[in-house]
Amino acid sequence: MSTSGAGLPNKSLDSSNIVTDPNCIFCKIRDKTVPANILYEDDKYVVFPDHKPASENHLLVIPRTHIKNISVLKSSDETMVQEMLETGLKTLRESVSDINTEDLRTGFHWPIHTVSHLHMHIIYPPPQGLISRIIFSSWFFKSTEQVLESLKSK
Repeated sequence: MSTSGAGLPNKSLDSSNIVTDPNCIFCKIRDKTVPANILYEDDKYVVFPDHKPASENHLLVIPRTHIKNISVLKSSDETMVQEMLETGLKTLRESVSDINTEDLRTGFHWPIHTVSHLHMHIIYPPPQGLISRIIFSSWFFKSTEQVLESLKSK
């Protein structure tokens, strides 16, 4: 099996079951109708750098299917969130060999987000600069652990 970007298996891409929004920039990136540096993709997820990075390594992991945001997730989506995290971390490890997990930030913007397509941020080291630290603070950002915990109660 071949690999793509992050050295992960490159599964065949079946677009027949993918929900899309023709106006969504992330759907356009997924479909390669707009330019982006796709670091990894498989039949479920696409990983690319954030266009306004908050740190030296700032990746976005999106599901191929268009999901609006974390508010629409159900307990059955817990596996998807876990897989998004694993995919993002594997991709990050391709460029950063020694990750101090204390300095790793993963999660989702909430309640405010600029793109209405579910996307997980993988940020290492922590956000730099005052504005980035505010944007990725608990006021506007839910950690992956917080999202997984909230899905258990849905």
